Amino acid sequence: MNRDKSRLLLSEYGRNVQTMVSYLKTIEDRELRNRQAEVVVAVMGNVNPAQKDSEGFQHMLWDHLFMIADFDLDVDAPYPKPTPDMFAPHPHPVAYSQRYIAQKQYGANVKRMIEELSAEPEGEQRDTAAANVAKYMKQKSFEYNKEFPSNEVVIADIRQMSHGTIVLDADTLDNTRIDTSSVPGRSQNGRGKNNRNNNPGGNTSSFQQKKYTKRTPSK
Repeated sequence: MNRDKSRLLLSEYGRNVQTMVSYLKTIEDRELRNRQAEVVVAVMGNVNPAQKDSEGFQHMLWDHLFMIADFDLDVDAPYPKPTPDMFAPHPHPVAYSQRYIAQKQYGANVKRMIEELSAEPEGEQRDTAAANVAKYMKQKSFEYNKEFPSNEVVIADIRQMSHGTIVLDADTLDNTRIDTSSVPGRSQNGRGKNNRNNNPGGNTSSFQQKKYTKRTPSK
């Protein structure tokens, strides 16, 4: 039975090819072993006769020969002998940024924007840009905490992230409008949850269903 036989290293070539490769290892005469290796490669090429004579296909066949031999075959191949690491390379570890973020509700991009703005010269243009960032911070904080921070909290956070360089006036944030329509779990009209609570059956129609009573036939 197949379970009693050795495992096929490359099943597309079959067990006979694997048996021939095992026999190659037992040939002591190097010249004879080289000739027999070429015969085995020719037999392996019958798997795809259309590409049998192509250069890339021949290179692949010799690589597969060494793979079937578990890279333990001493023959003179027309191509460099492959190694196991070439077919199972170990990936290099990827360096991830692990910078500490004090205000996670804003994200790392907000901190970078504030640092870039703090390097700009003082003026109305910088204050306008900082006010736009503050508006964005309020929206991100709402998505994170499901409540709006006060203007004083946002201004204090901007002052801290800019190392005291940017100090906004609370009046500049009083009229900022925050778009919450894109926040998950919140309907655009703000009434979706109430409608579901008031109407457990899911019927959104404003008309109540009429009740019909059975009429008793007159005598």
